[in-house]
Amino acid sequence: MTSSKLAVVAGAGGALGPALGIALGNAGFRTVGISRELPPKGFDDHVSADLADTRAAENAFSTILSRHGTPSVLIYNAHRFLIETFENTSPDDFEAVWRTDTLGAFVAAKTLLPSMLEEGGTVLFSGATASTRGSARFSAFASAKFALRGLAQSLAREYGPQGIHVAHIVIDGLIDGGYAQQLYDVPSADCISPEALAREYLNLIQQPRSVWSHEIDIRPFNGKF
Repeated sequence: MTSSKLAVVAGAGGALGPALGIALGNAGFRTVGISRELPPKGFDDHVSADLADTRAAENAFSTILSRHGTPSVLIYNAHRFLIETFENTSPDDFEAVWRTDTLGAFVAAKTLLPSMLEEGGTVLFSGATASTRGSARFSAFASAKFALRGLAQSLAREYGPQGIHVAHIVIDGLIDGGYAQQLYDVPSADCISPEALAREYLNLIQQPRSVWSHEIDIRPFNGKF
């Protein structure tokens, strides 16, 4: 079965994942989420997979293709977060972050993009403050997010002319209800609403092709940048 109204969210857990599923569902999409945890709320179907594992990721996306057909939207929202001094960041730590944040995105695009070319579609990558600024103690996370941003730029230039809208979202702030908010104990009033953020993803998906955005940055009104 194929449909132009299928949306896949890789990294469907946390605070943003369910908000994306609900926003996409309300916009008329059938939704499939991929996460390591139990099925998150807001999705019509769920596939469990560790996206840091290349074979598991390939199997997850292939399962979606066989079960639901070709998606018109792919959102790569999976990430592994690490705050550690460079001295205490091991090669295994560095690779683990890269595998989830970057290699998993490559596998997602590699598996799904060829089937999306016939009808066109949208591919969105979730970035972070670390996508553009490598702060102290963020060597692994910033390296992976810089690489993800580079992947998004390359895919946009290669696949944009073929009808695939590729965009990168720099989430320059803490998402309300997310792990980082709890870690830093930041008040909700100073955080990004996951529901409002999901609507910005939907705006990108609905953009006419004559006004495609490639990158947007989002932060609370009082966020420093």
